[in-house]
Amino acid sequence: MLRLTPENLSQTMIFEGDMSPEKSQALRNLGAEVLFAKRRNPEDTESLTRTLIAEGRHPDLVEFSGDTVLIGSEKDAPPGTVRHLLKRVLPYSPWRASARVVIFHNAAGIKDEAETALLKTLEEPAENNYFFLSVQTADALKETIRSRSVITRIDSKLSPEALPSDPWYRFYALTGADEFVAQFPEAAGSLIATAKQQCDELAFTAADFPLLERLLYLAPKQLFDKETLLVQSRALKFALLPFYAALRDRVVQGTTPAFSPLALPRLTVPAAIRAAELMRHYMHNLELRVFGNRPLNQITVFYSFFFRFMQIWAEKI
Repeated sequence: MLRLTPENLSQTMIFEGDMSPEKSQALRNLGAEVLFAKRRNPEDTESLTRTLIAEGRHPDLVEFSGDTVLIGSEKDAPPGTVRHLLKRVLPYSPWRASARVVIFHNAAGIKDEAETALLKTLEEPAENNYFFLSVQTADALKETIRSRSVITRIDSKLSPEALPSDPWYRFYALTGADEFVAQFPEAAGSLIATAKQQCDELAFTAADFPLLERLLYLAPKQLFDKETLLVQSRALKFALLPFYAALRDRVVQGTTPAFSPLALPRLTVPAAIRAAELMRHYMHNLELRVFGNRPLNQITVFYSFFFRFMQIWAEKI
């Protein structure tokens, strides 16, 4: 993957991937590189730039860190709202650098009105402004924003020595989902333990309906019931990942090493291909937003997928 630098950055960047503290810090580090490279005072050191950012005192780095971003009132919109950014920050020149970096650490949480107000600014940013939008998937944002942005991921560096010995946790590390485990260790651990225990009981018939329903929907929904819809969707995708990877393993069996911590040898290759396509569509719909930024109904999305998936799962060979 090409390393991002101040020289090759687009002004509007969408960063996909799990929403972890490590990802947020990586975006701050990238912002620090931009502001140091474009510093006004040659005597400002890189260490000083990073210290000011770490302490929240760099005047040219603006961060939106909450789960939601509101538009703010017409008069006296407070900091942390889009109207404050548009009226009180962006019209003025950066101070310590010749550039400004704005980071939305959860861009999917930008409310409809706020996202609409931001559209023109993100589509046609002023020369000195850089916008970093962090999302689980770019589908969480309006097409008008996606079409004007560069979509990428923060490159994580894994070494064999750093990978967990447990095959399930190793799988999540290799897929990047270990960030979700780190963010929700107890709930994610419970999902993994349940999957480990029950996957040995699979019969590859209609009798698997309640087991798979519990693994793929009921358990993650219950564990993350008090979280936002965005987090719930991430949990549903997290529960699905081993099965999705296992279908890939079934299709390429004997030509590439197995990736998933579970195996699905009872499914025929044609059935695995059709099931994988259903899963891709399902995961896309979990992130799809309609009528502005409203997500599709999760119950409808899941069962629309699940009943079709079970027909393939229970096919007689």
